[in-house]
Amino acid sequence: MFIARFLRSSYRIPGFLLYSVYKSSQLARTVRRHPGDAEAAHALLLEYIEGVHRLMGIEVRFEGELPDEPSVFMGNHRSYVDAVLVPAKFPVTFVARSESQHWPIIGWGASLLGTIWVNRKDPDSRKATREKVRERLEAGSGIIIFPEGTTHTGPDLLPYRPSMFYICADGGFPITPVAIEYKDPRIAWVGDDWFIPHAWKHFGQRRIEVRVVIGQTQRHTDGGEALESVRSWTEKTVARLREAYDR
Repeated sequence: MFIARFLRSSYRIPGFLLYSVYKSSQLARTVRRHPGDAEAAHALLLEYIEGVHRLMGIEVRFEGELPDEPSVFMGNHRSYVDAVLVPAKFPVTFVARSESQHWPIIGWGASLLGTIWVNRKDPDSRKATREKVRERLEAGSGIIIFPEGTTHTGPDLLPYRPSMFYICADGGFPITPVAIEYKDPRIAWVGDDWFIPHAWKHFGQRRIEVRVVIGQTQRHTDGGEALESVRSWTEKTVARLREAYDR
């Protein structure tokens, strides 16, 4: 078993990095030749998501329906894998912490997609992020954000950061809650673990099983109410998924 896991990691991790370079290069050419063509960039993102699932043995079981119109996806955050679990039907902008911007390959590709990078320790950065998010939403882009702000093993949730909920309430933007739970909770990337050693350890498994539930899209006029509604639904749904795995 150890040898099989080692061999899978031996081709999956380099394969993932090479595939990411290839798709990022495609994206760079697309952005250069067709600046502002969000649909073309999004098509490449969907291809990338599908390819990563096949290459890395990620087996996703979905519940619920993805919305047809731009929405703000708000999910609990377990792992770096979370970023490739929501194949939205419309162009989306990710909101991510600025530390990830400097990751080799991944940070480059995410920047090409127009990811909004936020330094949560800097009030000016947080303010600029709120303004950029509002601009993208008003332009018709969807948003993918993990309001816990960091990864967490679970099965509980960390407190949700409130600012995005108030932006949505003030602008009348729809929110689609997302619940994510992995069969193996150790896939959670927390603390000071380095990416490559952590990925090498876990992607040696035959498959990574994860359940993703897409909730009903909501609209709220009060940010606090939106936060409570979305977090409550997500907390209950994640608990249900964990219970199903633990039976």
